[in-house]
Amino acid sequence: MSKIVIFSDLHYAPELPVNNGSRIERKLMWYALPMLENITNRINNEIKPDVTLYLGDFVEDFNDHDKDIENLKYIWNEFQKINVPLYACIGNHDLRSMSTRNEVEQILGYEHSTFSFDIKDLHIVVLGTFVNNELGNEEGGIYKTQFISDDDMKWLKEDLEKNTLPTIICIHFGVAEDEMKGNWWFESLPETALLGNRKELKEILKNDKNVLAVFSGHQHWTKKIIEDEIPYYVLGSMTENINNDGIPDGVYFIVEFDGEKISVREEHIRL
Repeated sequence: MSKIVIFSDLHYAPELPVNNGSRIERKLMWYALPMLENITNRINNEIKPDVTLYLGDFVEDFNDHDKDIENLKYIWNEFQKINVPLYACIGNHDLRSMSTRNEVEQILGYEHSTFSFDIKDLHIVVLGTFVNNELGNEEGGIYKTQFISDDDMKWLKEDLEKNTLPTIICIHFGVAEDEMKGNWWFESLPETALLGNRKELKEILKNDKNVLAVFSGHQHWTKKIIEDEIPYYVLGSMTENINNDGIPDGVYFIVEFDGEKISVREEHIRL
């Protein structure tokens, strides 16, 4: 039995960002550290999973390179209190003010932000997007960060062809088609909720017999969508003011795989 904890989109900021264009009343950033402390305690002392996965947006960027680097270093250091293996996707807010993704990869200690690893009876793929400096950093840096590179897409195809284990895929941006109706953030710009070259990605995934599920964050709501018989699990933000009541959603997943079936349980932290 493999057990995994997945959470996403803490949007840490030591004070309220200015001039970054975000409607911050929906992001309860001041709860990022208490939420991280709480989930860390649960992981270390109660759940005790084989691995923890984080789906990106460590910080609520200030659209300020040096400030964002400082905050990324701080929150990543706090993540090190998790005492099981930890792997993370890099989100658009983490990359927004960067000229290359290597700046964030160096903080995380990753040679590359697209990689794979095995735990027990599972193959886990973490997909990173790249920074396209020809596109603007509006909308939280979404436009410049919402594509998987051609090289990474080629790597994924080769990785899955070599792999024989049941597989889960993790990525920051949404992959399954979703009109985003009723979504507080993305209803007016649904394409910004989704990976720019998701069609190419899904073509690879649907042709691989081992893919069990795909997990993504970014959209700030939690739901399950099935495409081509593949379940796509969208995980909301831990600090989202989901009910507009000043209470952070605190959502996370506990994922278990018994060698045949995968189960995904939605849980919530209440501070």
